[in-house]
Amino acid sequence: MSMPLSRIAASSLGLILALLLLASPRGASAGVLTADTVWQGSVTVAEDLLVPEGVTLTVRAGTAVTVAAAESTKTDPEYLSPLTEITVRGTLVVEGTEKAPVLFSGEEKQGGSWAGILLDGGTATIRGCRIAHADSGVSVAEGVLRLAGSTLRENRYGLVAQGSKARVTVADSRITDNDYGVFILQGARVDTGTTEVVRNRKKDTYTAPFRAYPQPKVTAVDESTPVSRQYQNMVLLGETVWQGRIEVDGTVRVPEGSRLVILPGTVVEFTRRDTNGDGIGENGIMIQGRLLAKGTPSQPIVFRSAQKERRMGDWDAVNIMNSSAGQNLIEHCRVEHAYRGLHFHFSTVAIHSATLVNNYRGIQFQESVVTMRGNTICGNKSGVQGRDSDVEMVDNLLCSNQVGGNFFRAAITARGNRIVANGREGLRLREGTVTVRENLVDGNRFGLMVADLYLGELNRNSITNNTETGLSLKNVDTIEIAGNVVAANGLNGFNIQDSGALIKANLVSDNGERGMGIQSFAGVITGNNFVKNGLYAIDLDGSADVSARANWWGGENPERVVFDRRDDPALGRVHHDTASAVPLPFVWPVQSVATDAVWRGVITVAAPTAVLPGAVLTVAPGTTVQFANGMGLEVKGKLIALGNRDSRIVFTSVERKGASDWNEILLEYATGSAIAHCLIEYATWGIHSHFTDLSVADSVISNNYGGMRFRSGPVEIRRSTFRGNTIGIRSYIGNALIADNLITENETGIFVREKGGGLTVTGNTISGNSGYNMRIGDFNDEDVNARGNWWGDGDPGATIFDGRQEPGIGMVLYEPYLSKPPSIGPGRGEAP
Repeated sequence: MSMPLSRIAASSLGLILALLLLASPRGASAGVLTADTVWQGSVTVAEDLLVPEGVTLTVRAGTAVTVAAAESTKTDPEYLSPLTEITVRGTLVVEGTEKAPVLFSGEEKQGGSWAGILLDGGTATIRGCRIAHADSGVSVAEGVLRLAGSTLRENRYGLVAQGSKARVTVADSRITDNDYGVFILQGARVDTGTTEVVRNRKKDTYTAPFRAYPQPKVTAVDESTPVSRQYQNMVLLGETVWQGRIEVDGTVRVPEGSRLVILPGTVVEFTRRDTNGDGIGENGIMIQGRLLAKGTPSQPIVFRSAQKERRMGDWDAVNIMNSSAGQNLIEHCRVEHAYRGLHFHFSTVAIHSATLVNNYRGIQFQESVVTMRGNTICGNKSGVQGRDSDVEMVDNLLCSNQVGGNFFRAAITARGNRIVANGREGLRLREGTVTVRENLVDGNRFGLMVADLYLGELNRNSITNNTETGLSLKNVDTIEIAGNVVAANGLNGFNIQDSGALIKANLVSDNGERGMGIQSFAGVITGNNFVKNGLYAIDLDGSADVSARANWWGGENPERVVFDRRDDPALGRVHHDTASAVPLPFVWPVQSVATDAVWRGVITVAAPTAVLPGAVLTVAPGTTVQFANGMGLEVKGKLIALGNRDSRIVFTSVERKGASDWNEILLEYATGSAIAHCLIEYATWGIHSHFTDLSVADSVISNNYGGMRFRSGPVEIRRSTFRGNTIGIRSYIGNALIADNLITENETGIFVREKGGGLTVTGNTISGNSGYNMRIGDFNDEDVNARGNWWGDGDPGATIFDGRQEPGIGMVLYEPYLSKPPSIGPGRGEAP
């Protein structure tokens, strides 16, 4: 068999479409162009069209191209949009002139009725062209666009350039009367020269900052291992075990009642065979019995191309069809260079700790029961797509795909996933029932898009830093959206259209333009915190009223941060009465801060929470961070907690009973962290710092077991008060300047456990501590520089434990000392 079963239908359809193309008097076109093609006259694009690598589509002057409007549920991995699209991975040449322009338009003559011209790694030279009615007139994900003498008009987006591999030059053109004009995203390079970008309805130009995300590392394959077995078209009966290096030059089928077992460390390679010229390889595996592919972390199983120059789409897929009697297992496997890495129909499959990279689509399935746990799905055109299936999706990483996840009519539970840096949607959910909890959706173009959904919950997610919109709701009802942080998205936190839901207890902050942009909403918005959104907390763009009672508006008058009938008589009214005068406590929804985040209002930390390397947690002035019993904050990225004299930050416990109510703020290799104008109370250790360049200033650290402990540094502690702790400050092999502080009413003011020679303690008031003002530990054999402090009345030596009391340990060098206390006041963190 020269072609896998999964592609016979597609090949037959392509043949039928080719015959229709030859017979059509209007030049109807669809599918994959397999040879250089010229369009002229009138052309109708009835379905998706792909110009693959190595193929040129030329459009002659005066040609009118009409694109049918059809949002489908198609699953073909080579396409990017649910709308009809013209995708270019080869070359597009449009030869319009001023007198005979080329026209691309939607059949329905309505903006957003087709996807547009999508440049995905190809090259397009477009002259004398008018493009209308598209979602994006021209969109460049990768590749080179030269646009001249053209008009992009009546589209949702005129021009979108996205990614560091996008190069765009636009000359003598007009981009006007779109919703949005030119969008430049993720480091794309765009030169608009003399082009006119004006009178677009919502925004003419928008540039989002580039944010790099680390790519997952993969284990190298030993290329010297010889091929142990070669297969062409073959049926494997009974039980077959693969080990070593396997080469597949055809389709290997495992029929019902048979099983294929693949041992750890096996490398399965597929040669490239493309009999229909569509640019997609056809060799693969067809499982109708059972598959057990169980690698280990150190010996993963690898499925990849056998070509010397490997590339996406070299082979078809690991297909599992009609295999539901028992569970198929794919664990610790790496799948790359495929058309569809893993492809299931009517099957039961578990995918654990697998890596799927550089495929057209990582995973695709329908009518199946699928469990995905701990997988890495990155760098594909499409990460995962499923429909009409039961899906459990837990603790996966979906990153740097064009589309992260797309599910249609699925019963899906998504929990603990990181869905980051995907070029279009992070996660798209349409119909079905959903439970989406405790996921990070960050740095995508669109974060979470939900449509036509009538049952489910979207709770306790972090939806942040997405380039345009965090959470989009369209035709959604009877779902709960609660406990989410929707923050720092480029334009809007929420986009809501024709929906009704319960939206409660969310933190909606720091979004570029709007916390919520609403066209029509029949649900309830209550108990939320709206803080520091750019233009409006809520911007209503419809005639129906909206209920938004009992929210906190960030200390602002709601009428100032809500746009409604008060501003435009044609609009409905946002009912915002019974507004809260104070921040509503918000429980931080996820246990890691993996990307930059800002805490505002009252943040409750109910579980151990970590700031991961590379992430910056900023705590805004006036914020209260309260920790549940035994909880703490571990910082391996950076903590910036800079209050001010009039609006300090508070780190405290929920119970506020006493020392050790909560654990500590632990900073490890958190270089550049800074704490100022803060109150830290009721902890086991208020601050615990290891190997961190840290500054602490103008703060009060009181009523903890220990105020602050540190190892290494450098650390600066200035103008702060340490009061009511068992130990005020503890140093272990420390490098620190401790200056101008008040250290009093502790049991021990400063305890130097070991290696105190790196400390400078000066200008402080260190007095009134019940045990010792300073104590040297039994293993400290270095002297401590503590000159120029006030030690209280009497002999300073009487309040210090050092080598004078225990020979052999270091001395506190306290002379000369101050004869009176230095000034003490608000500068030391005390309230005025």
